[in-house]
Amino acid sequence: MKVTRKKLAEIAGVSQATVSRYFNSASSLNIDTRAKIRKAIEETDADAGSVSENEPKKIIMILLSHMHFPFYQKAVDELLSTDNAKYTFIVYSFADNSFDNLKNFICLVRPAGVVYFEEELDNYVLQYLRGKGIRTVMFGGIAPTGVTDMVHVNDISATYDGTKYLLELGHRNILFLSDNVSKIGAGFQRLSGCRQALSEAGIEMTDSLVSCGPVTFERGYQAALEKLTSGVPFTAVFAFSDELAIGAMAALQDEGKKIPEDISVLGFDDLEIAKKVRPALTTIHQPIKSFVQKVIEIIDQPLTDEKMEILLPYQIIKRGSCSKAKT
Repeated sequence: MKVTRKKLAEIAGVSQATVSRYFNSASSLNIDTRAKIRKAIEETDADAGSVSENEPKKIIMILLSHMHFPFYQKAVDELLSTDNAKYTFIVYSFADNSFDNLKNFICLVRPAGVVYFEEELDNYVLQYLRGKGIRTVMFGGIAPTGVTDMVHVNDISATYDGTKYLLELGHRNILFLSDNVSKIGAGFQRLSGCRQALSEAGIEMTDSLVSCGPVTFERGYQAALEKLTSGVPFTAVFAFSDELAIGAMAALQDEGKKIPEDISVLGFDDLEIAKKVRPALTTIHQPIKSFVQKVIEIIDQPLTDEKMEILLPYQIIKRGSCSKAKT
């Protein structure tokens, strides 16, 4: 009898991936699970040779305007490498002037959901996708338009804790390297968290100790160098991406500053490069693998008017780039 693995999974009360594991490597499953699947096979009079592969996977589209940021690269890598019995991921490169191409592609592939990263993605794109009954999820950031679901950490709380950590080390003059704060997105919220922690310590956040721009190595280098050469005093840097932080570290070291003896540096994301630089970067960990799992869970839900926002835990990963301020 011809039967799909999906049908066997329903009868056995397990996932399709578990049924696939049974036929590929039954020993990797516990005794009870193997027994359930064997019983389902017996009930349907099926065997490994007559069990068809799962039904064609549904598509989740990753909407990207660029891959300049390592956070995007890591997130896309995790999405594309996800082993999921129901969904497969594809990347679509989107520019503002290619909306017609996007609409044609949507009609062609009929994705079950769309994942995107850019908080500045135009609202008309999101409205179009929603009109087509396609669930959209903002990955790792804030979606201020209110027409999409979100998976991210609590940015205000994360940078509040990061600033408190530097304050507890005795730092009072902290240079903050942020991304665009003109909109109420992640950059704005992260700076708000820092401001709150400073305020509680009786410290005012001054414009001279805030630098905004792209979250790139080059910008981190330039910003730290500018503050050093202009004579702005600071004993710590809190950068809102690891790449920004590592750029700042390079500038500080080129100018003869020791890290963390002279200036501490705190990053944000906890990408692989954070472990590889010297000193290794203290940073705030974002759980990208968990982001991916939650994205799939959201897209798996029926589309409703209620927007889902999932907040996942962050963690300060203490390595070698932060130490107590000199007294």
